[in-house]
Amino acid sequence: MAKENNENESTEEDEQIVRKTISIKGVSADLYKRIQKISNDTGKTIGQVTDEAYRSFMGTVENAKRLSNDFVKGMKEGSSQYIENIKELEITGDDLKEIDRKIIFKDIDTLTFQNIDNEIFDKYVNAIIMVKTVNIPKTVSKAKVLLKGSFIDKIVQ
Repeated sequence: MAKENNENESTEEDEQIVRKTISIKGVSADLYKRIQKISNDTGKTIGQVTDEAYRSFMGTVENAKRLSNDFVKGMKEGSSQYIENIKELEITGDDLKEIDRKIIFKDIDTLTFQNIDNEIFDKYVNAIIMVKTVNIPKTVSKAKVLLKGSFIDKIVQ
């Protein structure tokens, strides 16, 4: 629990800061003595040292949250979804956008891509494995299919 009293206003680093007297219960005596020593060694007030510690802590917490969110997003984007064991499949660029993940097409007799270009193909198709016939529109390069394909019997453009 903290008590607050308005003390004064000051400007620090072109930023207006309102200073208040704050009493914080439950701070260990050992920790307070260490902060007091840092204050004496640096020539700063206990309030200034505490402000810097709070800023550092908050920056660490915010960075940890950002890194955690970025990690989860990276894992989601990095993982592939399998679409497999289908006789005939026709898939469009809109279908791929809706799935919104890298896809591995596996063990399909006839795989037909429609309304798709090289950019969409690169973004969403991770691999094509064990597909007998892959039908692609003229807007997709055969070379791109070859680079992502394994055990394809025939590519038709």
